[in-house]
Amino acid sequence: MSGVMSYGALATKIRGMKSHLLKEKDFENLAQMENVSQAIAYLEQIPSYRIVLEKQDAAKLHRSELERLVVGTLYYDFTKLYRFCDKKQKKLLELYFGKFEISVIKRALRRIFNHGDRTGESRELRGFFQKLSNIHMEELSQAGTISELLEALRDTRYKKVLLRLDYGREITLFDYEMTLDLYYFSELWKQKDKILRGAELEMLTRTFGSQIDLLNLTWISRAKRYYQLPTTSVFALVIPVTYHLRDEEIQAMATASDEKELEEILARTYYGRRFEEVAAGELEKLNRQLLNRIYGEERRKNPYSLAVVTSYLHDKEEEIDKLTTVLEGVRYGLEPRETLAYIRG
Repeated sequence: MSGVMSYGALATKIRGMKSHLLKEKDFENLAQMENVSQAIAYLEQIPSYRIVLEKQDAAKLHRSELERLVVGTLYYDFTKLYRFCDKKQKKLLELYFGKFEISVIKRALRRIFNHGDRTGESRELRGFFQKLSNIHMEELSQAGTISELLEALRDTRYKKVLLRLDYGREITLFDYEMTLDLYYFSELWKQKDKILRGAELEMLTRTFGSQIDLLNLTWISRAKRYYQLPTTSVFALVIPVTYHLRDEEIQAMATASDEKELEEILARTYYGRRFEEVAAGELEKLNRQLLNRIYGEERRKNPYSLAVVTSYLHDKEEEIDKLTTVLEGVRYGLEPRETLAYIRG
């Protein structure tokens, strides 16, 4: 009963928002568009995308700007949910919000390293961020050097996190991005125990624990298979959190002498014993499928809990990933069947 009282209005709000998510038929229609301008015109008919696209000139919309606008629909949805939350619910969303902050910082880092445009987020999205973030968004959007980026982060925890890097050696974009990711997931795992109790804590422990395990498996596997990184560098990629994985399994994978030994160790893990995708080397596919299943199960079991919020945000992120892939397929003239295969794989 307390769940209904705490989450009833929020659950009703989310049901309405969920009805505006793209359907499978929408992706099929978009994949058949002749050009990106046609795809934008289609999206403008959908309420959640109209809000960011209706004032744009589709013919002049650069690829990176379109991507930022599409991602902006997630931020708008987050804002709607945040307004409906009580104090405890807002604490979790503020923790979740760190993911958005890190995405914005990563885009700024990529502009610096790749010498890309410095348009940054739109004025509307910068305004949204300033309500919840201490990042100086205007300065971040104009940052052309790491020093300028760090200055834009001066009032945030992220400046201290990035300053931990060894500036006595050459630091790559990968180093910056991995440092931010490791911090986010470590902090998420630590703070959840301070915010939640009982069934909600158990639910998020399962969700985030599985996600962290699979990210560690994916990053270790990539490092060993494709980059042949030394053991110390592999350990530097590992999120210091375990759920179904054991510390000794992570250590064994990081020190595996070759790909065959790595595969044997993977096969003996909790995930290797239960999912054929591990043996096939399809860890990213497993990550996506397992999280979809977990979020779906939690939403059905606990319709009046934080599960309804976290599962909606997950579904929206999945939608954006798929939409970005479809728009790229349209941009490069791929056959609709080929484009759709990428998002269904």
